[in-house]
This record gives sequence, C-alpha cells and structure tokens, in this order.
Amino acid sequence: MAQRINIVTGNAGKARLLAALLPADAYEIVQHDLPLIEPQASSIQAVALSKAHQGFQHLAQPVVVEDSGFYIDSLAGFPGPYTRYILETIGVAGLLRLMHTIEDRRCRFESALVYIDSAGTPHTFADLTTEGQFALHPDTTPCPDAWSELWRIFIPAGYDKPLTAFTSDERAALLRRWQAGSVYNQFARWLLNP
Repeated sequence: MAQRINIVTGNAGKARLLAALLPADAYEIVQHDLPLIEPQASSIQAVALSKAHQGFQHLAQPVVVEDSGFYIDSLAGFPGPYTRYILETIGVAGLLRLMHTIEDRRCRFESALVYIDSAGTPHTFADLTTEGQFALHPDTTPCPDAWSELWRIFIPAGYDKPLTAFTSDERAALLRRWQAGSVYNQFARWLLNP
C-alpha cells in the first residue's frame, strides 16, 4: 500500500512536482487547499513551519508545506517572507514603482519545505537560492503555467528576459536544472534514502 503524503497548497503545480519525484507505487500525494493563517515571520522557514503545524493539526496526518519568498537586494531583502502579502496588496506594479530609480536590480527566490511526520516531528529543507535580476518592465507574454506574477519581472541569472518570455521548452529546461537543488528534490531524496 502506498504511503500517503498530504501536501498543503492551493497550487496544483506543487503537488504535481512532488508526485513526479516519488515512485507512484510507493507514495500517494494528496493535495489539500486549507485555510491556513499566513504568519508574519522573519524567515521563509518560520512561515513554512507555522503553516505545516497548522496543516498537521487540521489533518492529524503527515503533511508537507513549501513556502517561497522573493528577495530584492537593494531593498534589504524586501519583500522576503512577506511576498504573498505584497503581491496581494501592491502587486508587481507596486514593486516596479519601488524599484523605479534603483540601479542595483539583483533579486532572488528562496524556498523552504517542512515535512511533519506521523509523530509530529518537523523536518525542514532549505532551497539553494535562485538568483536573477529585476526587470525594468513586466513581460506581457501569456504564460498559463506561471506559478507567480513575479515570473513577469524575474530575469534568471545568465539570461536577458523574464521567465514568462521563455518558450515552454526553454522554461522547462531551466526549471529542470533548478529542480536539482530544490527543496522538493531534497525532500524526495531524504524520504527515499532515510
């Protein structure tokens, strides 16, 4: 019988990503979109840990929660763990206004994944930083597989266009490279090789 792993997210892409990394005959990935409280914490790890504890209390089963933050170097790492709130309030347009006259446009994504096992013990995995540049203007290319509006203004290191301007094949190749160090991959390796 396959071991059930509950991933707490409203993003079906995250559930598909985790399912693709684990053998389907050994693990059943079940997505739950729960009404979790988004804590205001000083780190992505603290946000993911809080949400994982909430998910575990709600389901009374092992859970996985992944959370990401967008960090802008010239804004002292803002919005960081407050990324979701910023996107829901001022949005990408507001971030563009904040960055209007700033020359240093370095930015990055950071992620944390927390797995709470059946005993209630949390296990935290931190992502390798995905670095890039903040675009001068948002890309308007339709991109139905974008996980975030930030893809419209995030130019990955070594490229000259935002993620949404990539072709599907280019984006898939880049995401595969990033996946090697991702929190999902770290978790899958840990789970498969305890």
